[in-house]
Amino acid sequence: MSMMVVTGYGIKAPNTANIDQFLHHLKNGTCCLEVVTNLSGKHKSTIVGLIDNQTLQPSKDKLYKRLPRTALLGIAAGKEALTYAKIGNTEKKKVGVFFGISVGNIGDYDFQRALLNADQHNEREIPITFGHIGNYHSITSSISYFLGGNDVTKTISTGCTSSLEAIQDAIVYLKSGLIDIAIVGGVDSPISKAAFYSFSKTKVLPINQSLEEGAVPFRSSSKGFAMAEGAGVIVLERESDALQRGANIFGEIDNIVSNNDGVHIYSIDASGDKMIKALREAVTNRVPDYVNSQALGIQINDRIEKKASKELFNHTVPFTSIKSMIGNPFGAIGIIQVISSLLSINNNFIPPTIRTDKSGYEEMNIVMEPIFKRINEVAITNHGYGGNNASAYIKRYKKEETT
Repeated sequence: MSMMVVTGYGIKAPNTANIDQFLHHLKNGTCCLEVVTNLSGKHKSTIVGLIDNQTLQPSKDKLYKRLPRTALLGIAAGKEALTYAKIGNTEKKKVGVFFGISVGNIGDYDFQRALLNADQHNEREIPITFGHIGNYHSITSSISYFLGGNDVTKTISTGCTSSLEAIQDAIVYLKSGLIDIAIVGGVDSPISKAAFYSFSKTKVLPINQSLEEGAVPFRSSSKGFAMAEGAGVIVLERESDALQRGANIFGEIDNIVSNNDGVHIYSIDASGDKMIKALREAVTNRVPDYVNSQALGIQINDRIEKKASKELFNHTVPFTSIKSMIGNPFGAIGIIQVISSLLSINNNFIPPTIRTDKSGYEEMNIVMEPIFKRINEVAITNHGYGGNNASAYIKRYKKEETT
């Protein structure tokens, strides 16, 4: 069976317009987050990751102008991925589009305004597109339309694991021969007053904390995570097809494992046993060069990473979290972790966990400054609201030898 390889990638993330900027931030440990006070009526501050509107290139297509922010982000990241993949005419190819979405458009201005107008019975002010703006799959469908999807189009929604599990689904379709090319992504735009109040109620946001102390993975004083918006897209193909068309191959998706540990609608299994099980199955007795961790500054989650580090690697394998730089863009984070791992492999470095002092995690092998060395294999951990866990294993591409 041909291996699954990545031939293109694209990104939109806080303070990050493209892959080149993302690589720069990862190699230099750039903080792309900011403190804001406009989400709370009482001027409480929190930490977020915002994308500059100027990085979204306009289109002459009239349909494009009516799309919500999530679709615009996904299209932009997807176009960059297709540029890297150098895919030409796909009329004779079956192209599948798979997107992971967690909360969709809840941070979109038109979405929020429509809810207010509906509550006030202002029917004329409700956009005709509102039914689609509130529908996750309409987001994916619009992205598919602009990226040239011509066969399967799927939306996966499993919280912050959504985009890793979108890759998992795409691999099934590729291996079965139902599609030839998979455009796989994740996107979310959650930043809003509604999201702020929701997550602050559950005490997982860094309220009135500075950038030095809040939303910091692997730091006991951090009181929560940084809400962020973002989109990531990869182009996934069978190795044989990629080689036949002379594509550049950026890496291999070796394995993705997912499960669920949701205790009920409001909780997860704090033991972390299922998360550790997913990581163990993805790694399968191998030793990765490092773990691209889902740690995000919520203590219950980060302690599970600490437990995984001890049980599986006795704290010998380096752990790092890119969420220290870009925050947590919900359903997009899994695929962004994949992209960061591919950049790490192809540029020979481990990105740092910035801003942490390791308090409470002293025994872990946490990367606090960029480490420049050859990287061949990276394990990824990912956890989502609702209890889904996902883990991936990413490898440097090595052409399969035929006998």
